[in-house]
Amino acid sequence: MDIIKKIKLECVAVPLVFKGVPHQIGRYWFNAMNRDWRLPNQEYSRKTVKYWHRKGYLVSSIKRWNLADKSKCEYISDFEYKCLSPINSSFSKWLTDMLTTQRVMLPANDHFRNVYFSIIQREKKKLILRIGHEDRQYTIQDVIDFVREKGQVELRPSWWNSRAERYILSYESNNDYLLCNGEQISKGELEDLINEFKSNYVVSDVVDTIHDFGKYKLDHSLKFWITNDYSDGPKILASEISIYTYNLETDEKEAQYLGVDLDSGTFTYQGDTISIPEWDELRKKICSDASLLQQLSFYTASVAVGENNSFIYLVFSGWPRLPEDRFNEGLDSYLKEKYLTQFKKKTFGEQLSALARKICTIERRTMSRKGMRTYMYGLWRAAARNDLLKTKGVSLPQKLWAHRHGFFSWRLYQYGLTKDNYSQFLSDYDYYWLNRINNHYQLWVNDKTTFRYVMEPFKQFVPKYYFSVYRRSGEVVISKMRDCPLEVSDGFDGVIEMLRQKGRLAFKASAGTHGDGFYCLAYENGTFYANGEALVESDLQQLIEGMKSFYVVTEYIEMHSELKRIYDKSVNTVRMMVVNDHGFDPRILQTYMRIGSEKSGYTDNVGYGGICVFVNKETGELYKPETIKNHVFYDCPVHPDTGTAIEGILPNWEVVKNKILEISRYLSELEYLGFDIAITEDGFKILEINIHQDLHKVASFDREINDYFKRKIDYKYETLTKKRNILGDRL
Repeated sequence: MDIIKKIKLECVAVPLVFKGVPHQIGRYWFNAMNRDWRLPNQEYSRKTVKYWHRKGYLVSSIKRWNLADKSKCEYISDFEYKCLSPINSSFSKWLTDMLTTQRVMLPANDHFRNVYFSIIQREKKKLILRIGHEDRQYTIQDVIDFVREKGQVELRPSWWNSRAERYILSYESNNDYLLCNGEQISKGELEDLINEFKSNYVVSDVVDTIHDFGKYKLDHSLKFWITNDYSDGPKILASEISIYTYNLETDEKEAQYLGVDLDSGTFTYQGDTISIPEWDELRKKICSDASLLQQLSFYTASVAVGENNSFIYLVFSGWPRLPEDRFNEGLDSYLKEKYLTQFKKKTFGEQLSALARKICTIERRTMSRKGMRTYMYGLWRAAARNDLLKTKGVSLPQKLWAHRHGFFSWRLYQYGLTKDNYSQFLSDYDYYWLNRINNHYQLWVNDKTTFRYVMEPFKQFVPKYYFSVYRRSGEVVISKMRDCPLEVSDGFDGVIEMLRQKGRLAFKASAGTHGDGFYCLAYENGTFYANGEALVESDLQQLIEGMKSFYVVTEYIEMHSELKRIYDKSVNTVRMMVVNDHGFDPRILQTYMRIGSEKSGYTDNVGYGGICVFVNKETGELYKPETIKNHVFYDCPVHPDTGTAIEGILPNWEVVKNKILEISRYLSELEYLGFDIAITEDGFKILEINIHQDLHKVASFDREINDYFKRKIDYKYETLTKKRNILGDRL
């Protein structure tokens, strides 16, 4: 950005900051006004546009509300609407791409097109993954064979709102050749096309968007603005139909946007009133599907209407654009109320804190190695500072030497590091730098709520999830999840009812790590407990509703009796490191078990005083139990609290091993997974899947693990170097 433009931007943003508006919204507003000035064939005078900009309305709204000859507008302004950003929580990620949305909304699968292949980039090549058949390596020839069998498919970006090119692949059976957008294409040309893709693609059904509306056969898209904010369930606030016609001169589709009456399901086209078939039933189904996305406050869904009261979703958005046509008062009233209750002007102190965070981010980006996430560098620096100040038994020169070479100082004696051998070990800094190894689809497992929904086909191997606890417009919401019995109510009363039924429940952060924020809730002889501490009901309510982040309430897993015998006050979990390089052949690289103790409380965290013991990945036999104190490992053949020998073979091991590999194939887009597994009497439960797991005893890694990390480091270096060279060529 040139200096003149930057000064102009700050002239817009800074006065807004002093009014309590976040700086990023000021930046957005400056850029939005600039886009208005650059519009071709501007139909409004400069004076009119400038007047309404001051009022918070863009040119699109001047046109929508016919504001050119008016002095005020009663509807929410574009600026106010932007101030609601982000209108949804982090769960808006559910609507980013087709695969994620379909997995989260699996019970509504009939309303989605079939997706047959997922195409992703992994290191230097494209991987073609056959969804539902992750049994072997698939190639371009498999895609071609599938097109020949199917007749016609769409090759399109996985992202719902991507502007990347879409292709219709079809097969001309008479002449035995492949067509791409109607033109002949060879196998090599198709392979070259796919290799050029910059984003994730899928091969799916082609959705027929042409429907007979009686007098007219229309190419269309029907959009709904939906909210989950009301206590009586999802509600449709507005609807708009887009009618597409083909412009021969521009060789492109052009859209006409028409408002749909919510009560009657009618719209006006070319002077005729047209009804959308089975409107009431369609609205009912849209709202039913919306209940699967209850953590989302406000979003849009567009569908293509089909025969026999059917429809197929075309696109979703977690940050909806306002309707192009005039929208009704219901949507406007909702957004205005949302603005009044959700948008809170920032205090001067909050603005200073935001500025400090921005400066901190810039500093981290400057100081860290190229390619390192600022968040990970912050974690590294905090851990390194803590190491520098608190680790005992290591001199300051030794600590500085370790940090310069990417290691925490306690690794000196853990690994036996010297200047001659340090390069043989994966350094702490390199591992922080590698984050993220997984691609965009890591969002499937980076919080427990999404993890539960994505794991629907394997729900028997996941704890039952009863409630989701989150905040909306400053208020605590406790909503039922799919495993909660129908007769149990939402809210705190429902939690109490389930606790009385089950006796024990787990209350934990949806995106927590290391067991932080975990509570074992119990009800016994008329008394409530949280981690063994007696509480009255009001204190329990304050505990649950006082959490500032997302939480979930799940069943409390009862371990296998053989494992309870060792220690029964925590759920002792197996950590299994799995690598799935090619999507169909996952490998278990390391397995160990964490066992709780009186020091670790209700968690099995080794760093808090727990015990770790290796597990033979083939047989499930426990060996080499150890505890850690001041970063030094000590043999621990018997549990210090129970006196029970830590030995034997884990129950159900063959079932655990085989199912984990099957689940890894189901999650074939992810290559690096850390499963936390609790073994039960009748099988096992996966408590969570880590996308960047803590490493255990790197010095004991075998060649297979070391080769994997070396390859990932080399590839990341190579990619960054290539990007720098490309940038240099451009300059």
